[in-house]
Amino acid sequence: MKYIIAIGIFQALAAAVLLWRSRVRNQADGLLIALLTCIGIHLSIKFFIYTVVTDFEVLNMMNTFIGFCYLPLLYLYTIKTIRPNFIPASQWYVFVPFAIGTIAFFSVLSVLITSLEAGHNILYWYNTISLWTLIPLDVILACWIIYYANKNLDKQSNEKKLITQIAYLFLITSILSITFILLKPFGFTYNYIARSIIYTFLIVICIRIITYRYSAAIYVQKENLELNPMVADIPNYHPIRQIDNFNQQSTNAMSLAETGKEPESKVIPMLSSLIFPEKRRELLSMDEMMSILLKLETAMTTQGYYKDSELTLDKLATLTKHNKYHISETLNHFLHKPFYTFVNEYRIQHVKDRIECLSKKDIEINMLTLAYDAGFNSKSSFNRYFKEIVGLTPTAYFKTIAQEIEMAL
Repeated sequence: MKYIIAIGIFQALAAAVLLWRSRVRNQADGLLIALLTCIGIHLSIKFFIYTVVTDFEVLNMMNTFIGFCYLPLLYLYTIKTIRPNFIPASQWYVFVPFAIGTIAFFSVLSVLITSLEAGHNILYWYNTISLWTLIPLDVILACWIIYYANKNLDKQSNEKKLITQIAYLFLITSILSITFILLKPFGFTYNYIARSIIYTFLIVICIRIITYRYSAAIYVQKENLELNPMVADIPNYHPIRQIDNFNQQSTNAMSLAETGKEPESKVIPMLSSLIFPEKRRELLSMDEMMSILLKLETAMTTQGYYKDSELTLDKLATLTKHNKYHISETLNHFLHKPFYTFVNEYRIQHVKDRIECLSKKDIEINMLTLAYDAGFNSKSSFNRYFKEIVGLTPTAYFKTIAQEIEMAL
């Protein structure tokens, strides 16, 4: 079992770090990071118990208190995903069982240290009460989360899939726990089998969150015009304008194709490749692209390369000592993002962080100054990318943050 726990600790910490270092995090992602951190702490405590403790009673009955915060965190994440203006702290009471469980856990631990025999009696009642409190709460919250997510989120959205899959895993865990408890009188070993399943499910949850943010498989291609790298990096490219050109020249292009002559306009072959895309041969493996992506994110976060308003692909390749074609390969086909979108997402996140920081300190905000500090070289590009990435104009976003701060006071 210790091997399962060790793997779980690594997966939880890796997932938390990857999500924390993600290019652009929305406000709800902080709750996912908290969930992953709790999983890591939970498994670390269990690893310590199974490695150091020799008392049989403690090994078999020492439930940890952290299990009480898993479903509440997922519950808050669900609401925050559906209602971005929701303040998780407003429903602090969902963590009351967690607080009580924490006090009880350390109280039992103190008694065990003082008197092992007396501690065994208290441990039995702690284990029984915590188990039969946790299971019903998890079942209720998991069912509510699944219902609420299905009702309010789009069926094809990645957030809905993530939320419902995690909720189902916790629900299955609770059902299996009840089953093993009922079968215990017939000779089934509840503790070892049930705990192994629970720890395995926690590993699956960590992996699922990683794929939610980093696996290329979760990206849904909305339109070839948005995702094809042949046109994504063309300066001043405007898809609607190019489509209009294509419509105006389509008859002429078809006749040229039939005669075998080369089209006069370079727009036609580009758009034909969009409509009839060739199957692409990847130059890099998924692991190699993941490695490059992590190094790029580390460099952008720690060195702040995005603040350079003249940053180009060639310049970033020189700074990070990576082949520019490998960087382009990673961004276009692993993230499905062109280079400038990748950079501008960092710039927008920088502006968002400054808006939140200055708003909390009640300092006057100059949006244009923030935009220039983040690396934008024009007001129009800043406003366009901010609306595209955040979904709100800079002014509307500032008002939203101000309202949240005012409600929290």
